[in-house]
Amino acid sequence: MIKSMNQDTKSPHETIPFIILLGSLTAFDPLSIDMYLPAFPQIGKSFSVGASSIELSLSAFFIGLALGQLIYGPLADIYGRKKPLILGMLIYFFASIGCSFSTNIEMFITFRVLQALGGCSGMVITRAIVSDLFDKKRAAHIYSMLMLVMGVAPILAPLLGGYLTKFFGWRIIFDVLGLLSLISIACTLLFLPETHKPTLAKTARPGFFSLLKPTLIGYYDLCKDRVFMSYSLSGGLMRAAMFAYIAGSPFVFITLFGVPPEKYGLIFGTNAVGIIGSSQINRFLLRRFSLETIYKNVMYASLLMALILVINSIFFHSLFALLIPLFLLMTTMGFIFPNSAALGLAHQGHRAGMASALLGTLQWSIAFFSSFFVSFFHNNTPTPMTGVIFTSTLMAALCLALITKRKIEN
Repeated sequence: MIKSMNQDTKSPHETIPFIILLGSLTAFDPLSIDMYLPAFPQIGKSFSVGASSIELSLSAFFIGLALGQLIYGPLADIYGRKKPLILGMLIYFFASIGCSFSTNIEMFITFRVLQALGGCSGMVITRAIVSDLFDKKRAAHIYSMLMLVMGVAPILAPLLGGYLTKFFGWRIIFDVLGLLSLISIACTLLFLPETHKPTLAKTARPGFFSLLKPTLIGYYDLCKDRVFMSYSLSGGLMRAAMFAYIAGSPFVFITLFGVPPEKYGLIFGTNAVGIIGSSQINRFLLRRFSLETIYKNVMYASLLMALILVINSIFFHSLFALLIPLFLLMTTMGFIFPNSAALGLAHQGHRAGMASALLGTLQWSIAFFSSFFVSFFHNNTPTPMTGVIFTSTLMAALCLALITKRKIEN
């Protein structure tokens, strides 16, 4: 692996085209989630099902993300970064077309799981590539830059999805996603360098079962790493808070408060601007403060905003009473996501792909449960969404407080 020697030494890979390429690969899962959110009501009518059933299609997507990452991590460490990435994008393409041609909700959910199984390759392998090339502090800087590219997805995707749904119907959304995956495959083949040499010679590639034992041992060892687990879990719980918002917001804003689907994208995009802005502020704060200090202080600010949000949802039936604390809470994510990934993967070395996979699996598994609970407790009010957001944020702060205490004791 080639890593920058210190935070002032730039890697030759730290170029705008390279960052855009990595960010685009990482953006597939946000695109897959955010673009079809405005179409929830229309998809429900198409399949003759209620809002809770459509919300389950989002939860199912999280299952695919969680399971798929466990597969791509070891593959990326053994076979290199590019081949598993291309395989994942091919799966994503065929699953997207399957979503477009679905005739019932069960078929649609099945293809959503397969779509996630393919698309998660971009998230896992991009994190591993960054870990291959950059040290801890520079990696946090790169992750912040990636969020600048990825942040375009939550801004444009709901807007594009809303207008596509309005003029062409919801199915074309998945045709567009399939086309984007084909473009990403071409760019990967042409422009993405291989940053990790395969660990095994082509003539000595093992079978599935011979790989299973060392893979399980590797994951078990990572689970015993308290620092890795604390940052993975706290970051994952904050991601769960964000996806409780994503799962519940179509009902809360479109159905409950009567926001038109195309205008819903503006709300979603405004929150995404907050995340992008804070992720870029994070780059400058890293020059003066440690990752740990930034992470801890922002976590407690998030908890305060989540508390205000849930109180407002209970006592005030007002759109703006939700929008303001929600925007401030989402803004903190721009600090939390890049720093949690950099801190969790900082010392994983040769098993960066596996560590990236487990980090992602933990985070998306938790995100699945948060979105599931939003659907499960659906009661025609905003409180299932805001309650899950607050609970997730509180648990994230507790995870961070516990690891901080253990560090002091050690």
